[in-house]
Amino acid sequence: MLYYVRKAKAEDLETILLVIEDGRNTLNQQNIPQWRNNDGPNRKVIIEDIHLEEGYVLIEDNEIVGYGTITKKEQASYDEITNGDWLASTSYVSLHRVVIHSRIKQRGMSQFFLGHLISFSKEQGFNDIRIDTHPVNSRMRKVIEKAGFSYRGDIILPVENGEREAFQILLEN
Repeated sequence: MLYYVRKAKAEDLETILLVIEDGRNTLNQQNIPQWRNNDGPNRKVIIEDIHLEEGYVLIEDNEIVGYGTITKKEQASYDEITNGDWLASTSYVSLHRVVIHSRIKQRGMSQFFLGHLISFSKEQGFNDIRIDTHPVNSRMRKVIEKAGFSYRGDIILPVENGEREAFQILLEN
């Protein structure tokens, strides 16, 4: 099987939405209160991601099986971190909406995809990369930590069940 990562394109929208819906269903089955009640990624958000050239897709044999973003805009919720602090840094990118279709989980693809998002962030000139996940999303936390991120504290997103654990990795220059 051939796997690679590329920027998302407008014609990818419908397939990306199917992958996100699969991820939403998986979170729901695992009783993880994330991406519920229309608080997760939706058509408008993904269109904006693609327009800003922040969206990336994971491809398996020419089929989209994953999605995530590298967001350059500073996140207001990251300003109010509790139970910890960010490591010193000037500017950062944050990774969001990282989702892998359930049919390819358990193949190490989450790690593969996250590694590519980290590499693309570095390629764009960013050494400080941040990501967050819901406290009960233990699988995602494991993927994040295995990728080299360290837990930095807690943040609150302006959504229902918005509590998140925040992570950061600082890459060498």
